[in-house]
Amino acid sequence: MDRKEKKVLTLGIFAHANAGKTTITEHLLYHTDVIDNVGRVDTGNTVTDNMKVEQERGITVRDSLVSFELGDKTIQLIDTPGHVDFSAEVERAISVLDGAVLVISGVEGLEAQTYTIWRALKEKNVPVIIFINKMDRKGADFSRVVAELQNNLNVNTITLMNVIQNSDSSLTIQQSKLEDIVEEVSMVDDDILGMYINGEDLDTDKLAKKIIELSHTCKLFPVIGGSALIDVGIEDLVSSISRYIPATKKDLEKDLSAYVFTIRVDENGKNAYVKVLNGSIGLRDVITTGTDTTNKIKSLYIADGTKLVPTDRVYSGDIAVINGLDVKCGQIIGNSTGMDKYISFVKPLLTMEVNPINKNETIELMNALRILNEEDPYLNVRYNERTSSIYCSLMGEVQAQIVKTLLEERFGIQVNIENPVIIHKEVPTVSANAKATYTTVSGIGLEVTPLERGSGFRYVSKVSTDFLHLKYQRQVERLINYYSQQGLNGWELTDMEVALVDGQFDSMGSDPMHFNIITPLALFRCLKQAKMKLLEPISQFILTTPEKDLSGVIKLLSSKNSTYEIAKHFDGVITIEGEAPASNMMNFPLELSMSTSGRGTYTSSISRYEISRNQDASIEFIGADPRNETTFVINDMKASMEPLDKTLMKKKKESRSKFARQQKEKDYGIKR
Repeated sequence: MDRKEKKVLTLGIFAHANAGKTTITEHLLYHTDVIDNVGRVDTGNTVTDNMKVEQERGITVRDSLVSFELGDKTIQLIDTPGHVDFSAEVERAISVLDGAVLVISGVEGLEAQTYTIWRALKEKNVPVIIFINKMDRKGADFSRVVAELQNNLNVNTITLMNVIQNSDSSLTIQQSKLEDIVEEVSMVDDDILGMYINGEDLDTDKLAKKIIELSHTCKLFPVIGGSALIDVGIEDLVSSISRYIPATKKDLEKDLSAYVFTIRVDENGKNAYVKVLNGSIGLRDVITTGTDTTNKIKSLYIADGTKLVPTDRVYSGDIAVINGLDVKCGQIIGNSTGMDKYISFVKPLLTMEVNPINKNETIELMNALRILNEEDPYLNVRYNERTSSIYCSLMGEVQAQIVKTLLEERFGIQVNIENPVIIHKEVPTVSANAKATYTTVSGIGLEVTPLERGSGFRYVSKVSTDFLHLKYQRQVERLINYYSQQGLNGWELTDMEVALVDGQFDSMGSDPMHFNIITPLALFRCLKQAKMKLLEPISQFILTTPEKDLSGVIKLLSSKNSTYEIAKHFDGVITIEGEAPASNMMNFPLELSMSTSGRGTYTSSISRYEISRNQDASIEFIGADPRNETTFVINDMKASMEPLDKTLMKKKKESRSKFARQQKEKDYGIKR
């Protein structure tokens, strides 16, 4: 069948670390004739965990792409990381999926990352098959995990089987009784409910079609189980994928739009992993990759089994790998209309200092970190020339250890990653105005206004191009956005509007350097008057604890300045939901584990920012620093202080033609 016409399904596989996700991936590839032998995580020879650090640690730290044929469909399978520190990789993958397999250990049941993954899948409305794995291990209990799904995650399950462990650890799979299936379906479908209440006989074909429909629309979630290690339940999983996950709805007529969900850098350069949403991409096509940027497609690859193979064209639904494309993670290429829903990243919690053990390798280290930053934009790598210090943003200690290992393995650079600091933000509490001029002809006036919490940072111009030429207005906007990354305490500015309210230039006397000087000075003069406050992140958490350990856990939570409530009480396990300052919860997972003898689970995410209890928290300012005006002008800008804040000459008169001025403002999209 022509690839243009063939059905394509993008499938993600997810789990808490060590639930057996990668082993299941190996068996899926084996059962669909992609590989001849099944690799093992403990021997480091699996297809998808091919990095040395993954093989040594037995965990997945970045997405892997493989494919296999299943009936009339091509399955594009993305194996994702299981550790919470790599949640950004997971969230980017979820944005491109048609469906997912969520793997849960039959022994441990719901674990910390299970909650996080489920919330993300539910938010993105992704159809999910749940596979309860490791049913051959001592302590595994299929029915208990199903009950946890129903009671702790509020999952509308359709339990297709029961998995029973025999005395010799072999497994017996029993298909669920028809009446049990009908009862579960009737919980979410009124038609089936009416027939069930009235005692009507149900046509099994009609029931099967109804389950498929409800699964495709995320109203029911099929549950199956087995053990990947002994190859039980995999055939059921294969058939469930074919039946309960819908293929991509192809739209080849619309203009091209595609989403860049992963970047990988190797000896051949930057490789962009792109999900084609609409239209198609062909070799030698010229595509839009930014407002003013176009690229010609010089190489195009698709996954074929475990390899990437060249192709001439990819279509709606396909995942393509394009070498040399000038794009970033999270970017839409082509037509971006209505595609904002794909851009939603997990924010890092910490900023940490990265120091080479060999001080002569600072430049090499910076170059290596820039490559890693291409692959994970939230590393936010920064270099301070004054102190030769390098900083990056991280989710937690595990990610820091992985970055350290990657730097040594991929680039041969040994480092220490230390001095973790919780990331804060800066907000104004009152409005403020400030001006700055350089020479007698170049000047601007800015106004800072506080916005509601969670509004972010925005810039607007209220100045006509009669007063400040468009090219200088664009320069001011670019500089404001650049300097908004570091406020008075070195943190990102947020929940504020910066407005350009005044401006002057002279076609002969003004120079771009004037605006390089006065823009940050005017901004920071505003900030100094705006009574800035620091915000700290607030963690929203869910934890579970055995009932017998509840008093100790409550005492522990009380010491963290947290607010919480008991959300559920099921089968001797209590679920608690709450919030606390993120800085107080840094060591909480370890403390919870000690308090519950390893039986408690904890997952969290940043829910919002609130006024910090520590208003002195600061980080070192990186780059040209406008806070000290003399140092900034003389040392950073290499300019003289003498022309600064000179009285401006009288502004030029407005155009005598009101119509001409209004037309010009209409063309530029700027109002006074």
